Amino acid sequence: MRKKYRSRIKYIYIAFVFLFVVLSLRIAYLQIFRKNFLRNLAQKQHYRLIPLEGKRGNIFDRTGKVLATGVSSYSIFADPYLIGDIDQTARVLALNLELDKNEISKLLGKDKRFVWIKRKIAWDERNKMKSLGIRGIGFLKEEKRFSSQDELAAATLGLVGLDNKGLSGLELVYDDDLRGKEGWVRILQDSASRQIILSPQIITPQPGVDVTSTIDMQLQYWAEEYLRDAVMEFGAKKGSVIVMNAENGAVLVLANYPSFNPNKVRTATVEYMNNYAITEMFEPGSVFKMNTLIAAIEEGAFSDDDKFFCEDGKFKIPGTYLHDWKPYGELKFTEVFKKSSNIGVAKIASSLGPEVVYKYMKKLGFGSKTGIDLPGEINGSLKDPSKWSKTSQYIIPIGQEVGVNLIQLVRAFAVVVNGGYLVQPYMVENISAPFFLRKTPVKKTRVISQAGARRAKKILIGAVDDGTAKLAAVKGFQVGGKTGTAQKYDSKIGRYSPSKYRANFIGFIADVHPPLVIGVTVDEPRKSHFGGVVSAPVFQKIAEKAVKYLEEETILAGAGQQN
Repeated sequence: MRKKYRSRIKYIYIAFVFLFVVLSLRIAYLQIFRKNFLRNLAQKQHYRLIPLEGKRGNIFDRTGKVLATGVSSYSIFADPYLIGDIDQTARVLALNLELDKNEISKLLGKDKRFVWIKRKIAWDERNKMKSLGIRGIGFLKEEKRFSSQDELAAATLGLVGLDNKGLSGLELVYDDDLRGKEGWVRILQDSASRQIILSPQIITPQPGVDVTSTIDMQLQYWAEEYLRDAVMEFGAKKGSVIVMNAENGAVLVLANYPSFNPNKVRTATVEYMNNYAITEMFEPGSVFKMNTLIAAIEEGAFSDDDKFFCEDGKFKIPGTYLHDWKPYGELKFTEVFKKSSNIGVAKIASSLGPEVVYKYMKKLGFGSKTGIDLPGEINGSLKDPSKWSKTSQYIIPIGQEVGVNLIQLVRAFAVVVNGGYLVQPYMVENISAPFFLRKTPVKKTRVISQAGARRAKKILIGAVDDGTAKLAAVKGFQVGGKTGTAQKYDSKIGRYSPSKYRANFIGFIADVHPPLVIGVTVDEPRKSHFGGVVSAPVFQKIAEKAVKYLEEETILAGAGQQN
């Protein structure tokens, strides 16, 4: 009997030993060979890594006023593992956050520990959602981009997306500088998965650097106000204004109307987000006559007193007739440009020849980008002389069959007042951070002689004093410029429209240091379509404010000074 019990005990003992060995081997296997897998599994159940945005740098105007900055907001996220009833949770979230229930259900059904529900919500939305106490729903503090002046310079400053990346304007061009480096925080939840706490393990996000633009907020405000008034007064489609330092290319004002509010982008019209001043090409009309003026002067072809018969306002050219806005007989060389005679300019250009006229178009930068630090700039359109028709040599010099944008025109007129240099326009003075400063270098190239620029400037001043641009005059200052009234080509009828025009004026204030060039373009004005009536007064108002303001603030002399 005892032998029988001893035999059973022996078998039981062997069984226990066997199980012990098996368990030991299993434990050893898990500890040695499956250690990393189990550790990761445990961490996946109790830990999560959540990205933290680096604070985006500020954008300032040239006087140090904030144009774009970051403000605190909250974003809602979910841990799908902790969501009980997906359908019910999705219904509550959709109802309170104005989101699509099906989209939320898809997010909550993902095999992830972290999904965004809604980014950068308002404070009251965050408080409302927190009061509901939904399990698996959390909140993270994030930064939201804020334009301090709403619509002011909106297209130039640009937009920032939910991921803190620049989408347009300066925000896009300088995104690598403005955007901070991302950090991470480790989230720990308790064993019952009832609460979420921040662990000490955190990689601190790094802030981006600040950008100081060339924009002057006060001048920008006035320019936008006067431009808006002109567009509304004349029932126009839209318009743009640029104010530029002629010496170095610093752009003090770049305004468009209609515009949009970056703080309310969901309600904005997409068309109004375009920066018309650099992205839109148009035929310039008579402002383009300055190209022929410079070509004739630089080639030494005519004296100021040489006379041209302007055919009493009607001149037969190949394929059509050329008209002046009022009939002229004989005009001196200077008077041709003061009075803006199409016929006189066409005759001067014809005598110079297409190759010479084209050469100076290229010298003045037409047909190519200016290189301004903004996205979307167009090249414009120039035809090689080999492709000119017999009509082209008469109408291209007066601003037809050629495409430009406003910044190209402003840069070309700057050549006249800065002594013959073609400058590269720019929008940012410097990029700065503690112990770091990077200034924008001035880029300019001599394209005409100083004597030629001086003579052209004198003639363009005459166009304001005693020509078509009298409404641009500023009392006590030397102002020069050129009006332009351009018929728009209508592709529907296959010819120039009898009712659609673009009114332009490009002018400069010559006797301030540095000189300023101001360009104004208004698209499809209705009550009047003449550049001297629609756009010249906008120039005058901006110029009058600019000289007084900049003198009073004693910043004109230091405007955009570079190394």
